[in-house]
Amino acid sequence: MKKIGQWLLCVFGIEAVGGLSGLLAGDIAATYATLHKPPFSPPGNIIGIIWIVLYALIATALYFILNAPSRKKAKNEALFLFGLQLLLNFIWSIVFFGSENFWLGVVIVILLLVTVFCCLVRFYSIQKLATFLFTPYFIWCIYAAYLAIGLAIKN
Repeated sequence: MKKIGQWLLCVFGIEAVGGLSGLLAGDIAATYATLHKPPFSPPGNIIGIIWIVLYALIATALYFILNAPSRKKAKNEALFLFGLQLLLNFIWSIVFFGSENFWLGVVIVILLLVTVFCCLVRFYSIQKLATFLFTPYFIWCIYAAYLAIGLAIKN
């Protein structure tokens, strides 16, 4: 029962971080609707749903890293990278949509992409299931970088 509670804490905590970021960014859907979009841009109404699923996967990966039998140094490095990517993720929406500072948002999303990749590498040596759970997030970050660059160019 303790493990279920810890997993739920991870999920609710990460979802709350995402929700707070969205709240501080303002009306993301309205801003997105007004932008000139690059090819292959998703409809705005599904992006929030995708993030809810991704945050649950990210949180579950965190849970597995926290509970993996591993060297303390490796785990601390993984948790540092996890925290860094979460911070970058948190500020991205605020900068990109809230401030409409598209080029700074591009820099942040590229840093996010690199940090998520570093998480994947570090996670692999600690808990392979966490790497598997983090992979859709990495793929989405590649797509988000494409969209951010496209939106910055077109707007």
